[in-house]
This record gives sequence, structure tokens and C-alpha cells, in this order.
Amino acid sequence: MILNEKFIKQHTGLKNIRIVESCVSTFDEIGKNDVIIAMRQSLGRGRGDHSFFCPYGGIYMVMRVQGLYIDAHTLTPAVGLAVHDTIFTMLGLRTQLKWVNDVMLDGKKTVGILCKSPRKAEYLVGIGINYSTAPDEFERAGLAEVATTLGAPESRASAFVTGLINRIKRATLATFDNVRYGALCINIGKTVEFTHNGTRVKGFAEQVAPDGSLIVRIGNATISVDAGEVSVLRNAE
Repeated sequence: MILNEKFIKQHTGLKNIRIVESCVSTFDEIGKNDVIIAMRQSLGRGRGDHSFFCPYGGIYMVMRVQGLYIDAHTLTPAVGLAVHDTIFTMLGLRTQLKWVNDVMLDGKKTVGILCKSPRKAEYLVGIGINYSTAPDEFERAGLAEVATTLGAPESRASAFVTGLINRIKRATLATFDNVRYGALCINIGKTVEFTHNGTRVKGFAEQVAPDGSLIVRIGNATISVDAGEVSVLRNAE
């Protein structure tokens, strides 16, 4: 895959963009750049201590955001909406969102999002996209049941990245649309399981709040979940 650095800079207004064929982790390589993009990572990072599978054919990007104008807690879901919209606009594919940092296609993960704040008022938005990844990569890694590819044409990759960067920029300046996020979220209306105060509990996911948290009903009470792994129970009673 070849990304046109000049085109991306021209149409995003960002001057410090670095594109590499491969690296260990884009989070380690961003340095003072506005954006770094790799087509492969040897040690991709997921949430917590999770790793992220990063074979060739993906778009692995970290974008620096400074002077955030929205509630920092809504950054990850707002980026999720930006990714969803870019995929639909550029590729015509309808994805869904899994709270709080996954984008799903046909029930399988195709994008992972990880946001970090290395210092006050500065955020690093990490996005791993299975853009044109060969399906057999997931089969070899034993991930074919849970991960998939967009199967997108490499010829559109530069335009795709450009559109994504611009949508993320706009998302950081607008109010988080929790209603639209909730409509696209596969957790809503389902029984979910998560850790609360050190204990695994089950509840019914009702909505995504304006602050980006997931509202879960447990009996007669509701809990606002703002972090952690939330699993959808497929065969819950």
C-alpha cells in the first residue's frame, strides 16, 4: 500500500505527517509529528495490557490533538463515530460500534481505538484499521471468528486517511452525539458483563450518556460505566 503524503498534507492542513512501512508501535514513533501512519506494527497496543494484531494491509495511525474543546471522556466514542462515518462515506460499508473503542463489521472487529493523554491538554488518538488486510491473516492468527477486514481498495487509502483525519478534527470541536452513537452501538438493548468494584456483574445496557459513559441497569438501580471491558452476552437469559 502506498500513501500519498503530499496529498494528505495538502487536504488536511497538517504539515508534520510521517508515513512508514513498518514500525514497532506508532505510539512510540510519533515523536513531535502531528500524525504518524504505518502499514504494519510488530507490537501494536490495545486497551490495558491487550495487544493489537497489526499485519500488513492495515492502517495504523496516531494523531496528536491539542486544545481539546470537548469533554475528554467523550473523545474515544466521538472518534468511533468519525471512523464509522468515514468508512460509510468513503467505502459504502455500514459498520456498528462496540462501546467504547471498537468498530464492528458483520459482527466482527475491524477497527480498534485507543486514546491517551501524555500531558495536560494533549491527546494521542490511536486507530488501528483492518483496511485491506488479507482475510487469511486472521485465519493464521486464530482470529477469524472475531476480526475481519474492510477489504478496501489500496488505491483509495490516501483519500480515506485524509477524510478520517478531517473528521476527527471536526469531532473534537463538536458536541458528542450520544444519541446517534447509541443507535449504532451493539451493546444497547443487550445483557452485558463487566467488572464493577472488583466484581464481575451482569446488567442491561440502556443507553450511552452525553458524557460517553454506558448506562447499565442492574435490578432497580443503574450504573454509569465509564471505563473497562464490557462484553455482550449472546446467550443471556
